[in-house]
Order: sequence, then C-alpha cells, then structure tokens
Amino acid sequence: MPTPRTLRTRIATALALLGGLALSFASLQSTPAQAASLAHSSPRIAAGSVPEGIFESCDLNAQLATCEQRLDVMSQAGLKVVVIGVGYSTEANLQAYAAYAQSVGMSVMWELNDPGFWGGPWTGSSAAADFSQFAAACGCSDTTGVLNATVGFLASLPGTYGYYAADDLSVTPGDRAGLSAYVSQIKAIDPTHMVLVGANASQGQSSAGSGAVIGNEIYPVTDRNLQNVNANQAAWESVQQQVTQAQTSATRHGQPSAFILQAFTFGDNLADGQAVGACTASMTPQQCYAKLLYPNEQVQALLRNQVLEHSHPGLILWYSFEQTYGQAGSDTYSIYPTGALASSRWSSFTAAINSPPPAPEATTANVRSGAAAHGAHGAHGAGAHRANTVIATHRGPVHRGHGPHRHGGHAGRHHRGHGAGHHSGRRSRHPRHGRSHLSGRSRRPGGRAPHRARQARHVARRRDGAARAR
Repeated sequence: MPTPRTLRTRIATALALLGGLALSFASLQSTPAQAASLAHSSPRIAAGSVPEGIFESCDLNAQLATCEQRLDVMSQAGLKVVVIGVGYSTEANLQAYAAYAQSVGMSVMWELNDPGFWGGPWTGSSAAADFSQFAAACGCSDTTGVLNATVGFLASLPGTYGYYAADDLSVTPGDRAGLSAYVSQIKAIDPTHMVLVGANASQGQSSAGSGAVIGNEIYPVTDRNLQNVNANQAAWESVQQQVTQAQTSATRHGQPSAFILQAFTFGDNLADGQAVGACTASMTPQQCYAKLLYPNEQVQALLRNQVLEHSHPGLILWYSFEQTYGQAGSDTYSIYPTGALASSRWSSFTAAINSPPPAPEATTANVRSGAAAHGAHGAHGAGAHRANTVIATHRGPVHRGHGPHRHGGHAGRHHRGHGAGHHSGRRSRHPRHGRSHLSGRSRRPGGRAPHRARQARHVARRRDGAARAR
C-alpha cells in the first residue's frame, strides 16, 4: 500500500549512481540545439514507439468527473498510460475510470503497493481492511483471497495496462523472497498485463530478480539547471550509466526495461529539500521551494533521449501529473503549481515528450572508459551529487512505502498509488498506510511515494483520499 517515498529513494539512487559511476563523456555539446538531441551512440528506439505515461493522484470516489477531465489533458499531450492508486475506490468508479481512459486512447496501470502483500507491515491493518471493497465483493478476508479478487477484477477491465505492484520506498533489502512470491501471484491471476516494481539505482539489481518489470527512477535535477551538458558532465554520465545498467539487468532477467523520469521539483516540500541538501529545517516551505528547480523542457527531452538511446524501454513513466499540471485535491503538505506556472510547466512538459527523437546518425558524445572515467567522476565528488544528481527513485527518506508517486525518491514517483484514497498515496511519501518515519503521515494502500518528500506527499494524499472515500 502507499508509503511515502522521500529521501530514501532519491538519495539512495543518487548515492548509488555517484558511488558507482564508471562512465564519462569524451565530448559533449552544450548549445540548446545540441543538448536537445544529445546522443551518445546511434539511437535504439524512436520517440513515439515507446508508450509514455504519468503518475496521477485523484480521488475517484469524490472527484470522478474531474479525474476523467484530467485524463483528457494527458491524452491530448500524447500520454498513453496513467498510473493511479486503487485505494478505497469502489469497483464501479474504477470501472468507469478505466472505461473513460480507454475512450480517450489511454490505459491504466493500477497501483497496489501494499507491503503486507509481500510480508511487510500493512498500510492499514490487513488485506481485507486495506482493500475492503474487494474483500466485500469476494466475501473473503485472507490475503490470498483479497489479492485474487483485486487483481481478478482489475484484469477484467478493458482499460487496464498493468499493475504498479510496489514502490521503491515500500521495499526493503530483506523483502526479495516475499516480493517475488507476490509478483508471481499477480502473474498467476493475470498473466497478460505488465507487473511493474519501482526501484532506485541501489535497488535495481535486487528487485530485478522478482520477476517484475523494473521501473528505474531517474531524478537528476535539484538546485541546478542541467541543460548545459558540458557544465554538468557528472550528472549526465550518471544518467547514462543508470540507463545502460538498467537495460543490461532487464535483458539478463528476460524483461523489458522501464523508466520513471523527473517531472517534479524536490522543493515542493521541505522534507525533500532537506533530503537533497539544498534546504534546512529553519526554512519556510516557500523559501525551500524557491531554491530547487523543476526540470525544463530541454532537460526533460535530454532525459528521455538518454533512455531512448541507451536502452530498449517497454515503458517510460513520468512523476508526476500533479507536480506538473496541478493537484486535483487539497493536499497542503506539498506545494503544487497553479495558474500561469502550472500552464507553463504543462506546456513545456508536453513539448519535451513530443520533441523529435535523437537523430540515428547523431553521435554528439562518446563515452570514455577505464581510469579516465573514474578520474572525471572523482573530480566532481559529493558536490556534483548535491547540485546535480539526486537520481533516485522517488523522493524522500528510505521508507517502506510509496509516497508521492513518485516520486521518492520519486519524493513522492515516480509516487508515486491508489488515487486519492489510501491506495493512491504516491506522493504521500512512502509510508503508505501507517505513519511515515519521515513525514508521520498515514500510509494508504496502493499508492506511490517520493523519496522523503514524495513519501510524505504520497502518504498525505493517501490519507486524505482515504478519509474522503470512507
């Protein structure tokens, strides 16, 4: 279920990338035009051939019409998949949302993300409590019965794309066996649709053996604009390495690769800002917000192009819709864009995902190898990490839940969960159901969280959504 994913994911990923950096660019171009088409080798996949989606947090029980209108906006931008928490949404509303998504050319990835399913603490108290609508429908209360009822129902919906089974902030190092069993159960119930598990750089290898497709979170932008590639080589080297390693791992495990990219600012909440080292506890949320950046159009296009050139992705997700377009609810934990800012962010994001893919013949940068790469990385040190590379999964501390979407790292990934209800707490920071270590917010089943901030957000969203849904 949803747990906030704030510092944990983002920082863990950033540290993992910086600590293991072994690649470096021999030459990089820094003009906007060149940066926009950054290529390190011949592109493998063209933009448009890979479905792109986004994490969403919207209360289907209380705001179904609004949630559907937001699908219109996503569809018009060219997005094909929306990730939203199941939460306590009624079967009727889940069915209506999936049908509407399908009618506008989109599909739904349902966020389940409740640690209780793989042996961790439940977001609430049990499978029957966290997924009460399905427990009531099947007349069952045991974990296996509830999971069968939940996945069985969602699998029957024409608009279903798959399941966001677990978020990086919800999974701990000792969860591998339980996570693998959980993924196997979902696949046994529904062998057709994708099962995705979010992971930061440090978790990718361990989670890869779970049998799920791994959603590799990459969140490089903190308080520095990375558009000038030459001035930010360490950050882009880390991105390239993470993409390459993610693809290698996916190939080894016979799965397609998938990525969760940054569409949020670490400054949207104080916890995330502190997690990346840019803010202090003495700052106001607005002061922290002013210090951190939302990635601009050129940087988001660069991120996507790195994925297209150095992997064979089956899916690209962005975290998150609410941090780009604005929230549908009334969460006060995080700062969301409104008015002209929201319009500007959404416009630039739309332009980024619709920008031309890297030219097949482009080779604007080569990768150095061996000692040269290590030398370049060492020269940047921790400063580069703080300024440029919190390449983590969601945001926030390393919690067990989702939080954002997000977040979390994803501080929320992606997330990032269940929707506005407890299940959708992606931005609620990772503690999904219970209280988040970081944010103290309630976790909600089926939601995703950012690192700490995202985790807190996810938790908050899940909590608020759950309260509205009950």
